[in-house]
This record gives sequence, C-alpha cells and structure tokens, in this order.
Amino acid sequence: MLATIQKSIVEQEQQVEKLSTQTIAAFQEWLNKGQQQKLAAEKIPQSGLQAHYSFDARDLKNQVNAKQVGIMKRETGMTGDKPNFINANAGKALALDGDVYLDLGEVGIFRKSEPFSIGIKALIPKSLNEGVLFHKSSAERLYNFRGFHVYLKNDRLEINMAHTAPSNAITRVSRAPVPRDRWLHLTLTYDGSARASGFNLYLDGQALAMETTMDQLYKDILLVGNPQPGLQIGAWWRGLGFKGGQVDDISVYKRELTPFEVGVLAQKQTWAKVSNKPVAQLSEAKKGHLLAYYQQVVSPPLQEARKTLQSRRTELSDSSEQIEELMVMQEMKHPKKTFLLNRGNYDMPGKQVFPNTPASILAWPKNLPKNRLGLAQWLCLPEHPLTARVAVNRFWQNYFGTGLVKTTEDFGNQGEMPSHPQLLDWLALRFIESGWDVKALQKLIVLSATYRQDSRVDKSLREKDPENRLLARGPAFRLSAEQIRDNALLASGLLNPKIGGKSIKPYQPAGLWEINSASYTADTSDAVYRRSLYILIKRSVPNPTLATFDAGSRSYCVVRRQKTNTPLQALVTLNDPTFIEASKVLGEQMCKISDAPKAIATVYRKLTGLQPSKAELALLLKMQRAQQENFKLHPEKAKGWLDAGLYKLNSKLDKAMLAANAVVANTIMNSDATLSKR
Repeated sequence: MLATIQKSIVEQEQQVEKLSTQTIAAFQEWLNKGQQQKLAAEKIPQSGLQAHYSFDARDLKNQVNAKQVGIMKRETGMTGDKPNFINANAGKALALDGDVYLDLGEVGIFRKSEPFSIGIKALIPKSLNEGVLFHKSSAERLYNFRGFHVYLKNDRLEINMAHTAPSNAITRVSRAPVPRDRWLHLTLTYDGSARASGFNLYLDGQALAMETTMDQLYKDILLVGNPQPGLQIGAWWRGLGFKGGQVDDISVYKRELTPFEVGVLAQKQTWAKVSNKPVAQLSEAKKGHLLAYYQQVVSPPLQEARKTLQSRRTELSDSSEQIEELMVMQEMKHPKKTFLLNRGNYDMPGKQVFPNTPASILAWPKNLPKNRLGLAQWLCLPEHPLTARVAVNRFWQNYFGTGLVKTTEDFGNQGEMPSHPQLLDWLALRFIESGWDVKALQKLIVLSATYRQDSRVDKSLREKDPENRLLARGPAFRLSAEQIRDNALLASGLLNPKIGGKSIKPYQPAGLWEINSASYTADTSDAVYRRSLYILIKRSVPNPTLATFDAGSRSYCVVRRQKTNTPLQALVTLNDPTFIEASKVLGEQMCKISDAPKAIATVYRKLTGLQPSKAELALLLKMQRAQQENFKLHPEKAKGWLDAGLYKLNSKLDKAMLAANAVVANTIMNSDATLSKR
C-alpha cells in the first residue's frame, strides 16, 4: 500500500513540474493585464498569511485574526507572566529571559505534508551560547523533538523537523557563525516534501549555506492527541531558551514563500521596484521573481496540482502512522569525534581516539569496515578467542545453573577460571565448526551423560562439591521467574503460543505505577496468557511477580541472576491471579476425570513432569476430600478460587469440588517438584 502511495506522489511531483513549464503563456497574459501591480502595496507578503505579530500596540494579538491572542507561559504551560515590551525597530519588541515563552496557541500547527514559512526579527546577544529561538513541540526532547525548531548551538543555527530525532528527522546546520548584538531577520521555509532540500533557513533575505546532518523524515511531526501545541517563541520546558534575546515582527504563512518574497518579508526587497515597471522594461531576473510568485500563488492548474500532491503526502503520513516499528541502530554519515577525557571530565577532551580492538585479544583485520557491521564480523571470526567460549558458557549455565566459568558476565582477570577448561574449549570449537548452530549445541548438551545424571546427592559428595562444579551429579536448581509463570500457564493449557508482537500487561496489584504518576490497565484478552518474555517491564516499577523471583529490572544487562529464597515467593504462587487462575483451570480438568487418584496424578505430571509417589498421592487425596467438605460448609470461601482471572469455568460443575481441586493443583504448583529442576 505504501509503495502505491509513494508512486502516486512521485507521479504527482512530476505533474507539478510539468505544469510549471506550461505556465509561461498564462503568466505572460497575467503580466499584460497588469495583475502584478497589485503587489506594490504589500509591505509583507499577504497570500497565505496565517498570523502576524508586531507588538507595537503593546499586545500579543494576531493582526490577521484578532481573536487569536498569544499568552506568556513557562515550563509545563503555567501562565501569569507579563510580556516585557521594549522600544526597538521604531516601535515595540518583546524581550525574553530564556524561561518565559510566547505561546501562539493554534498558530503554526503544520503536518509534514503541509508547506509553511515562518519569519521573525531577532536580536541574538553575544552572551547566549545555546538556546531555542522558536519551536512547535512539547518541551525539549520529551518526545524526541517531535515537531520543528530553530536552535542556536556552537554559534550556528540548527533547523530540525522530526517525528523522533535524531533518525526520523531532517536536521540542517548553518555553516557560518551567527551575527550577534544586532537585529536580523530569520525566515524558515518548508515545501511539504519531507526532504532536506525543501527545508531552508534565510538570514536577512538570503539563503544560508547549510550542512544536512540527517535527511530521513518518514513519519508525521504532530504529537499524539489534541490539542496540539502551536508555535512557541523564546523557550521550552526542560531545555535552554533564548535568554537575553529580543524578537519582533513574527509572521506565519501556510505556504512556502518564494526567495524574493523572503527578501520582501525581511525588508531587503520591495515589490514596488518590480511590479510597477512596464512589462517591456522588466529584466529577466525580475520576470523570474514574478514567475515564481505566479506559479506559487496564482496559477489555477498549479494550485490544484499542489493541493492534490499535498493530499497524497498526507495520505502517506496517515498510512505510515499505522506501521509498527522496531528500533535499530544506524551508522552516522559523519561519525562524531571521540576523545579521551582528562580525569573523566566531559568538558576536558584530550587525545582523539578511533575505533579499534585490543591486539591482545584479536587485532582488527584490514579487510573489515570500522563500524558496527565490522565489529559483528570481527566477533564471529573463527580465530576470535572469546565469542564462542562466552556463548557456550551461557548455554551451559542455562542447563546446569552455573557456567563452566562461574562469572558468566566476566571472562577478564577479575573473573573466575573455568572449572573444565578443556571442555569449554572443545564445546567452543564444536560450536564454531557447526557454523554457529545453536540448536545442535543444545542437543549436544542435553543428550550428554553429564546432563542426564541423577541429581540426587549423598552427604559425602555434597560436602566435597556443594555447587556441583565437578559435575558429579545432574543439575538441581530453582526455575527462573519466567519459567515458573510459563510452566503454570502451559500445564493448565492457558499458554498463548503467539510469537512476536506487542508487549503484554498481565495481572498486577493496583496502584503500583501511580508512584510515577502513571496508570496500569491489565490486558483483557488472551494476551495475558502469553509467555513472560513479552511482559512489559517498567524499570522504575518492575513486574512484581517476576521481580520476586529474581528477574532483572532491565536497568542494566544481567547474564547471571542472583538466587534468593524468600517467603514472598511463596506468597506470589499462593496468591497471584495468574497462578490461582491456572490452578482453577487445572481443577476444572480434574473434575472431568472420574477417577480421583488418576486426576491428581495427571495434574501432578503436567506440573512437575513426574509421577507422584504413593505417599504424596495419599496426602493430596486427603487434602482434596477435606477441602471439598470445607467448601460445602463455607461456599463463600470458594469465590476467591473460582473468580480469579479471565477464564470462565463450566457453571454446571460442582463448585465445592472445583475449588477443592484448585487447592490441590495450587499445592502441587507450590511444591519443590514444580518449582525446581532436578
């Protein structure tokens, strides 16, 4: 679909170009009728003018629409500050302090498909190192600079239009230093093409030479939801403002001004010198100015063609918004310079450094590019001493609980030596020689005699090797947080096997997210039964179920989790709706098996992979009968067991038996046989 829309945009752009070459006759007729003479009265361009603010009347009214009045605000939009009008430019101007900004409300709201122009007189003080002149966005980088802005930094002016900067954006930076302590006129123009070539900045009517640092804007620049923030002058929340600066004569157009019109707006050109001359006396340059204006503003065929083009570009923006994205890294066209920092101070750069690898590990081959692709290729070179060993060690840890190198995260001189160095080397070589076949490596480990050993251990061996570093017995350790939850869902038949897609929000106690002024609404579909891999993780408020069983907070990379054993873990499996719901579903399945011992043994097998011993079965049968009698006497106590979660039970089944079976299933779920791998 997008390809079709993009093709139609290219075709319409070609149509606009074609019509531009066909307007000469109509343009000549327009000249002969003297229509251009009407332009002589314009002090600033009038066509497409959306707003103009001069401040001479000591107010913030839009002179095009008096109902629109600007408001002085600060930070998140707090009002109450008064405008600071000063004498300047034979009238009044607005002085700014870098904190309070002029909010123009509905003025200046444009999509990436809509052409626009913004002109402003500004006095930039010599003392200002960095700050925003004007922008259409919410705060500074709160939404990755979504919108557009003109920003002063490093004595250069940056213009930016972004969906999510720095990648999905257009960014251009002026090449020459910015004049200071004098009034100058800046005009930002945009043609609606979402290309850097159509996004320009003029200084005193002349196009600035710009360096394009990013040119790949492919999604819209509007924020999600309404009302949209409009044009804001002089400051933004969470960022540096136009401190000590002054502004005047703000003009906003809902079209792209021609270069000559920009000169008129900057008061460096006048239409009178062009339009009042007889047609025969017009130079080619002046005719060119008039032709550009005619094509931009007057020509009916071109106006209609541009309207169609804008409509198709808007359609592309709307369609692109529906596409889900995955974040990936991208090489910069011009990599930033990197320096050693003296004493670690970011503002004290020392010697410049360049991409390379330690020769003591493996020198960088000359045939590889010095970028992320080259780094990936370097890591996977057969002669690389670390990659295969580290990968194999992590797989070994997954199966045995402890890696051959215990410090899985550290193979350096601070880490432990391998318990079986020759085994580690052999597995690493097998892994490389197999073509990095991960599946084959898993099969090799699980079919090994070492892995298939009995995990039971006598007192003597436990004293000699408490951590099983000698591999004299099979692995025995508690399942991970994700495995415990997924095992309960799988055993009950609730597990949703869908692969990929959005993160999920399973059941969670109410109010946890309110600590960060956020709200949490659990999913109400079978998404709550998806694997724990897909659970949405908020780093400041981790998922309580996973966190209790030592899952990482995602604040930093963890390849070897801490192992704890606390009463809170039992409270989770006894009370978490996920486990109670899985228990009631298993209880329902037990009700459909008439033979009670067989029903219990079936659920035991599903949860543990084992058959219960006679003693265990007898205890569970006794519990089932006792719980059934209890629920018959106190039916209200069954409610908590039967109402948990989204799953709807068969209403025809005996509720007392259902609840009793759920208790039995939950008891098995909380046993060591379920929670531990042996």
